[in-house]
Amino acid sequence: MTNEDNIWRVTFECGVNQADTLESAIEITADLRGEYPPTLSYFEQEEITGWTTDDDWLFEVFFNGEPDASYLGAIKNCVNVSLAIEKLENRDWVSESQKLLKPVTAGRIFIYGSHDADLKRDFGINLLVEAGQAFGTGQHETTCCCLLTLDSLIDEIKPKNVLDLGTGSGVLAMAAYSAWGCPTLATDIDPIAVAVTRDNIAINELTAREVGDMVSGIATTTADGLDDDAFQAEGPFDMIFANILARPLIEMAADITGALAKGGYLILAGLLLSQEKEVLESYCNQGLVKVGKNVRGEWPALLMRKS
Repeated sequence: MTNEDNIWRVTFECGVNQADTLESAIEITADLRGEYPPTLSYFEQEEITGWTTDDDWLFEVFFNGEPDASYLGAIKNCVNVSLAIEKLENRDWVSESQKLLKPVTAGRIFIYGSHDADLKRDFGINLLVEAGQAFGTGQHETTCCCLLTLDSLIDEIKPKNVLDLGTGSGVLAMAAYSAWGCPTLATDIDPIAVAVTRDNIAINELTAREVGDMVSGIATTTADGLDDDAFQAEGPFDMIFANILARPLIEMAADITGALAKGGYLILAGLLLSQEKEVLESYCNQGLVKVGKNVRGEWPALLMRKS
């Protein structure tokens, strides 16, 4: 159980190209310790007082309890920079972060928090998503790119089923279901993310269903790898969202392609522009064709199709 009175933050700055390596190192350390990894976030700096390198991004890692040498060592092995370590005062950090979140508009899709409920539109797809424990509120460029790509496809395709692989808070699954109304499967390796997704489905008054029950609705499950029974029960899929990280995208290229139906569409995201070539080659080698791309900052979303 999370102790909200004992939250610590490690802060440092480094290049965004280190994000993938840092996240992997932190996850490996957590796995060795038999616990969930701490939360890593990073963003471009815009005239932040006290930081010296304009080109570097600000990284924050949040721990439930004082971070020990194993985690600090994992970070230092990736980036040779000074780490600022502090215990945070006892505050409602979720509420504080919600106040900073602005609504996200991606064509006809509008993502908002309860503090901006008065801005809800009377058209299109409106989804209420609060800041919480799971990644993917729509604020990050990579999720927004996926939403923009989805919006461009709403009138172009009619998928029979959809997979949101690495669902986070369920934004992409909920947007896809709202767009097409077809059986949608939202999966994640993190049970907290799956629980958050289920809550968001209920909050938005969308239809929940059970895995394998191929009726209109969103099924949710914790799954590690595409050999899970859930994918066999529901696939192959006409549309797959894979908004994860470059390394697992490359490693899972064959499995993800295998889960995609003939003629189906795949949206790849979570990679940096500098990683695009390697990720793209992995899927072209599987016979997929690139048919589109959206970019926000350093984050592209690649639209692929299986012939």
